[in-house]
Amino acid sequence: MKRIAYILAVLLLWGCEDPLANNAVSQEDKIDSFISSKYADAARVFSNGVNRVVLEAGDSTAFAASGDIVDFSYIGYPFTSSPGVPFTQGRHTARLGKGEIIKGLEYGIEGMCPGERSYIIFSCKYGYQRTVAGIGKEQALVFEVLLNEINPE
Repeated sequence: MKRIAYILAVLLLWGCEDPLANNAVSQEDKIDSFISSKYADAARVFSNGVNRVVLEAGDSTAFAASGDIVDFSYIGYPFTSSPGVPFTQGRHTARLGKGEIIKGLEYGIEGMCPGERSYIIFSCKYGYQRTVAGIGKEQALVFEVLLNEINPE
């Protein structure tokens, strides 16, 4: 009897390694499938685990990089099979590479050009670390971003 209880305990602990990591892998598969079916003809950039689908090309004379101060407009949605109601929107300025914005946005904005409008789509592991505006840390996210300006430093 003790042996069965021990085996069950080991199996339970083994199956519960990191539910957020398991959720992220599932989300990444769904994100990839979604982009492939809806945006097959759009330019797609995959960097550091984050997807950027270019909706409108920008002025390709400058590209956002770590250390740059970027000014961008955004609309944020929870990732589902269809865009729902945005949970956040606005305009923001941040220095890339300093953790001033969530990782998914930071990685997605890197490489964008001024004037570029893109969807930045990422799993929960690049999103919020706590509940923000009703969005939990286990939620995959989509941000529509317009990069207004880059100020290299």
